[in-house]
Amino acid sequence: MAAASVVSGCLASAPSNPAAGCAGLPDAAQTLAQAWQVYQPDQPLSPAVNARKRLFAFQALLLSAGMYTEPPSDPAAVYAQYAPQFVRDFGMSRNPALDAALNKLSSTLQQVRERSDRDLSDNCGLILARRLLREDPVNVSTDWILQRVTWGLAATFQTSIRQMVHEYAQTCSSEPDVDRAPESVLACTMRRVGL
Repeated sequence: MAAASVVSGCLASAPSNPAAGCAGLPDAAQTLAQAWQVYQPDQPLSPAVNARKRLFAFQALLLSAGMYTEPPSDPAAVYAQYAPQFVRDFGMSRNPALDAALNKLSSTLQQVRERSDRDLSDNCGLILARRLLREDPVNVSTDWILQRVTWGLAATFQTSIRQMVHEYAQTCSSEPDVDRAPESVLACTMRRVGL
């Protein structure tokens, strides 16, 4: 991707706080529906694509934060570029590296825990991931790990898996050595699940 797309969206705001220009993530359902209409214009949205929209959102967040092999990029651009591939392969092309990408995100979030958003202004995806995690560490950790464990599949037993992962995250959030830092809740939950 061009260097301009790497920082677009992050630096478009007032120069006094470049990180404030990181817009929220696009709507995954809408993005996938649009990509599906281009791919299969005569067909309604595939239930398989719809069921995996959370996996799409997570993989796109990891992509935009530079957690796969690609450099960080604007989340809106990643959504638009990745959705056509996702509706064709349901995210399967990214699944083999999902474990490594989640581990890289967790360790990166731990490393930059004390840094400000301004210090990370060249990586909107990382800023948005951190904001999501800090807003709700238990549920966000649960969702991210659930997407990794199930590849966005397993609708029939995802509830029981979600409950188990959620209990691990709740336990982690109350452990004294985790110090209630959202980044530590994610890392602890991943360890408990075995990732």
